[in-house]
Amino acid sequence: MKNIYWILILISFQSFAQNGQWFDFELDKNVRFKLPAENANLFDSEQDGIKMYELSAEKNDIVYSGNKMLIDEQSLPNSKKELISLYEEAVPNISKSYPNTSVSKKEINKNGLIGQKLTLTDSSGNRLYESEVYLMNNQLFLFNCISKNDTGITDSDYFFNHISLPKISEIKQITGKSDFWKLISDFKTELLILLGIVGLIVGITLIRKKNYLQQRL
Repeated sequence: MKNIYWILILISFQSFAQNGQWFDFELDKNVRFKLPAENANLFDSEQDGIKMYELSAEKNDIVYSGNKMLIDEQSLPNSKKELISLYEEAVPNISKSYPNTSVSKKEINKNGLIGQKLTLTDSSGNRLYESEVYLMNNQLFLFNCISKNDTGITDSDYFFNHISLPKISEIKQITGKSDFWKLISDFKTELLILLGIVGLIVGITLIRKKNYLQQRL
């Protein structure tokens, strides 16, 4: 999964529009954010069965992007621990591409929604990359700010503060099946066959028992 998210981040570098104004865009009917361009770059594709959609733009060598992708039902979290684990997979270890940097992660909350914030800083304390990620129902929303020339990100606070998300009462974040039911789903065909065999054995046993009793009568 990490490779897919890394591809999305690299795609963001293809943005080219620069503008002094910020404009409203929709990632979803309930998810809005701002980009520093009236016409944003669009990436809409499907890879390995995963649908990916991104809007991005550039300002002063900083790329801003919003992404959404559909999460497979088997990957949906059944607990907060699984939710955080999903976020850990969503954002790759970008520090490998930036020497002498450090990464910090923290849990965030917006409108009651649990998210994760990641910040990459250099040895001088300049922010080179920031992201916020949220799971809403069966879709993952990832917002990025990426420095193209290793200078500090200056407008990231404005970008993240203008992300509009629905209230927690309107959506779910813990929607997955328990580990037991996930196992059941993975092996449902085998289980149905096994249950059929058990049912057949029980049926044959009951018939033999009935015939035995009738013979004794």
